[in-house]
Amino acid sequence: MQTILPVIVIYRIRLSQAASYTSLIRAAGISRFVVYDNSPADFEQEDITALCPEALYVRDTANSGLPRAYNLAARKAEEWGYTRVLLLDQDTTFPPEAWHCYQHAAGYTGVTAPLAVTAQGQTFSPYDPSVRHRTPAGLSAGEYSLHRFYVINSGMCVPVALFKQTGGYNERITLDFSDFQFLMHVRRHSPRFLLLPFSIEQDFSNDVRDASRLLTRFAIYLRCAAACETEGWQHLLAHHYYVLRHTLALTAKCRSPRFLQLYLRFLLKGNPQPPTAPQA
Repeated sequence: MQTILPVIVIYRIRLSQAASYTSLIRAAGISRFVVYDNSPADFEQEDITALCPEALYVRDTANSGLPRAYNLAARKAEEWGYTRVLLLDQDTTFPPEAWHCYQHAAGYTGVTAPLAVTAQGQTFSPYDPSVRHRTPAGLSAGEYSLHRFYVINSGMCVPVALFKQTGGYNERITLDFSDFQFLMHVRRHSPRFLLLPFSIEQDFSNDVRDASRLLTRFAIYLRCAAACETEGWQHLLAHHYYVLRHTLALTAKCRSPRFLQLYLRFLLKGNPQPPTAPQA
């Protein structure tokens, strides 16, 4: 039986330029994987079939989000006889030993994931999902509780069986909070995860600075927040704290009251509609 099926989600980038493709898929000689392309129709993608003949290429010009890509990959993994799905963001860089580490840990019954750091070397995953939302220092490879720490989507390797048990990712939460919500369900069935002995680097250099584009992006963030489930009053308070903190940070960054206005609409309606600015 085959073990790990990678799925890479891309947006407005050619596959051959995606960091996770070049540093992991191509570097490890992985021939069969899923490419889920959320790019709009006006973006000209390269010929994926010529580049990777065994890859499954899916073009979603509606940009339906990460969860739909992950759920599709889990179904394909089961159909093709794989036991695990490896989730990849386009901007993640992997070290040479990564694929070997994933394969070595493929018999683990729960989620496996590496440390994730920024280009400046700051660790941000695993992280504390409580109100503190801090990343603990000095975590070494080994088992940890999902009731203490969560990990980000990119680099997470998930058993297909857990996708089935949990019902997969919530496709209403298209981007933000998707990992948080998925792991909240995972820990009910598999309460521990395995931290692998390597680090990945996530590139945040393409962060949008334009206020109108950030406002559109913020509306998506709020819609995802509105679709989230919570477990008890502490989780509910923490969730609203995250959203308010992000709102105030964007308000200060852009010096605009429009983020607070949209946030108030979120509190009143729960599903604010994005402005007409171009999507980030």
